[in-house]
Amino acid sequence: PAMRFLCLVLPLALVLSAANALNILDLGAVPNDRSLSACQKNSQVLKAAVLKANDTSSADHVVLVPAGYNFTFFNCSFDQIQGVTLQLDGFLLISNNISEANWLNVPAALHFTSSGFITIRSTNSMGGVDGQGYDFWWEVILTGKDYRPHTLLMEECHDVVIHDVRFFNSPQFHLNLHDMMNVHVYNVQIWVDVEQQRTMLGQRGLLHQGIPTFPLNTDGIDPSGINVLIENVTIQNFDDAVAVKPEHKLHKYGPCSRNMTIRNSQVLDGVGMTIGSVPPNINTNCVRDILFENIVFHHPIKAIYIKTNPGDTGDGIIDNITYRNIVGTDPLWYPIWIGPQQQQQPDTKGTGCSFLYPIKDECPTQPRVPVTNIHLHDINFTGGVTLPGVLLCNETRPCTGFDFVNVQNSGEFVVQKDYVCKNVQGSHVNSSPSPTCF
Repeated sequence: PAMRFLCLVLPLALVLSAANALNILDLGAVPNDRSLSACQKNSQVLKAAVLKANDTSSADHVVLVPAGYNFTFFNCSFDQIQGVTLQLDGFLLISNNISEANWLNVPAALHFTSSGFITIRSTNSMGGVDGQGYDFWWEVILTGKDYRPHTLLMEECHDVVIHDVRFFNSPQFHLNLHDMMNVHVYNVQIWVDVEQQRTMLGQRGLLHQGIPTFPLNTDGIDPSGINVLIENVTIQNFDDAVAVKPEHKLHKYGPCSRNMTIRNSQVLDGVGMTIGSVPPNINTNCVRDILFENIVFHHPIKAIYIKTNPGDTGDGIIDNITYRNIVGTDPLWYPIWIGPQQQQQPDTKGTGCSFLYPIKDECPTQPRVPVTNIHLHDINFTGGVTLPGVLLCNETRPCTGFDFVNVQNSGEFVVQKDYVCKNVQGSHVNSSPSPTCF
């Protein structure tokens, strides 16, 4: 079903590919220069080029970042852009000149709102955006001041194609696709320098057995809305790889994030193909009808990950989520986690579920967000360390409609040999270990 909208966007992409390009180098952008003046100039040129491409009287609807050059820039925000292609054959570098004046209250380096028929591509599969996140991460760890922008934020946009682009070291989320309709992301690489993050967090005592306990929030792709297809992506990021966020009835494309397929992809050192987190909301937060298929995980911190969030008002829905043909090797923490988000970090007094659960038996469940009709089919994890997983629901609002079919989960499992399984109703076939509570 997520393919239905492609007939709308692909003909447009073909037309745009033949258009003349507005080369930002020809328009005065300053390449290979990280000075403040160059950043300011490049931001101005990039904004002007997109606005010119958006002009219906213009014959040029492609903005070109040419191959062989880097262009450092501050944020560029665009509203009501239609039918524009941003062609990243070279690289945009987010300025790491971190100051309140440059980045306070700036949500993203590239920010599109209320726009449609937008393509972000690279014709040589070598261009993209480097977030230069290292300095941003250190800033928030050392000072507590958090000016980290997302690399790309799109809000209330429709008919968007992102392909063959590379996104590196975002200060925060790489692709934040909020309240969207008709999105196709493919052949995209998202990469975070995991070893650099490990070294940084280790120096500040923010690792637990090699697992980060400080949220740098370098999510890969976070979509919400309707009709989303994400395929053939490779993500290494030490955080959620793809995290489907909820919608509610006040969102433009609500009332529910739905009809999404994420498939044929690889995740390295990630925290899951994820639903959530989903807190209760007075307008009913909702995620349903999501398929994750043909995913390979290497050294996942978590892999299959569905998480509710604390909250005392409103309600939520997580329903009809399918994971099919999933393979994972050498999970570092929990291969499968379905339950409350682990928010309480070690040695803190934070609220919510302990990062060390079930070793530390503290993980309050959420009765306001029922989790129903969860399907795990043909799953194979090997080399696990801690335990097979956690399936943790509320006693007064148990999870229902779970089915495990051919779920194989093996490893040393030094914490316990079977699942933590509480308040779940369902069935299992040819699964080892078999969940003990259904």
